[in-house]
Amino acid sequence: MDTSVALTIIGSVMILLGLVKNLMPKKFNQIVMGDLHEAAVNPGAAMRIVIGGAFIAVGIIAVYCRNLPNDSAAILLTGLQIGLAVIMVTIISGKLRGFMDDIPIPPIFIFSGLIAIGYFAS
Repeated sequence: MDTSVALTIIGSVMILLGLVKNLMPKKFNQIVMGDLHEAAVNPGAAMRIVIGGAFIAVGIIAVYCRNLPNDSAAILLTGLQIGLAVIMVTIISGKLRGFMDDIPIPPIFIFSGLIAIGYFAS
């Protein structure tokens, strides 16, 4: 796979995830965590918005850099792969540390797919 295509896909997915987290943070939290105590709804939504903003930032960086020369794009893709792996580990650690009942499967599949795209393109 071409590095430009890989960066476009990774960037688009990250921007989309970030937008969903920003446009409906309370609904997103309710889907992921169930019903929260009333006092936790707004702080949880605020945290979700910040996470969404970080996802959008990563996505913009990936899309903006999609026309880099292949050597530079491969370095960026490697960095993105490491960053996405760190996100996956932190998600899994929530279960291992007892903060969640289950590991949320959709983000594991999404980030695994994005890491694979980056791996095959770099």
